[in-house]
Amino acid sequence: MPASPPALDYAPYPTARRRWMRRLRRVWPVALLLIVASLSIAYGPGVWRRWQVIKLQEACMTAELPTDRPMWEWEPVAAKALVAARPGEYELNSDGFAVRTDSRWAALASVLGVRAWVDVPSGSARVTLFCHERHTPEGRRRLVVLEGWFNITVIDPADWPMGDGPRVICREEIDWGDGKALSATNVLSGSTRFSAGVPDPTDACRFTVPFVFTGIPGTWEFRLGNDDRVTMRLLDPEGFIARANAAKARAVTQPTP
Repeated sequence: MPASPPALDYAPYPTARRRWMRRLRRVWPVALLLIVASLSIAYGPGVWRRWQVIKLQEACMTAELPTDRPMWEWEPVAAKALVAARPGEYELNSDGFAVRTDSRWAALASVLGVRAWVDVPSGSARVTLFCHERHTPEGRRRLVVLEGWFNITVIDPADWPMGDGPRVICREEIDWGDGKALSATNVLSGSTRFSAGVPDPTDACRFTVPFVFTGIPGTWEFRLGNDDRVTMRLLDPEGFIARANAAKARAVTQPTP
């Protein structure tokens, strides 16, 4: 008798689990794309806005203001020269002073809804004298902005990607309390200008602002405390008074033309 043909080796019929896995492999790329698209529509605008705020915040935290020229110039001829040389960067206020507002802080303040200071004459509070990161003595990171002579804003920065903020935690006029020293310049008529604040590289709580007041140079010291408030004092007030008295003595001894 002829030999029987060999039996065909049919593959076993796939189980329900294997059939489900095959279908899943075919559809998961489409499902993933739909999920990503849905999340982008739902959360994309908010994530984009937060990224923009973080970007503005970090620009302010690392801002370096120019130290080769004053931020606030009171002498009329010098003020006009600054505005003419740097249009768009400086403007003349109603007193004829040249004032410089930092564009990075202006952008962040607009986003946060921080309003301009009120009851400050001549728009002097638009002057940005300091805008940089500082830390409390306990190590908390803060954005500190000094506008005008003594208008301080302290901001608790936002974290990325979670958390709230940035949020303003202190905004006030500082009590500078050095009227006696400054009054020593009353009869002098020299120039007045304020330079950009400089963060102290060895003390993360501190920054200083060099200035010339009616021709007498001095330095303001600012310090951030654990209560998120900033204190202000004149460094070496006795030396400032001595320089003012010496200038007055020179003016008395100079012959009248």
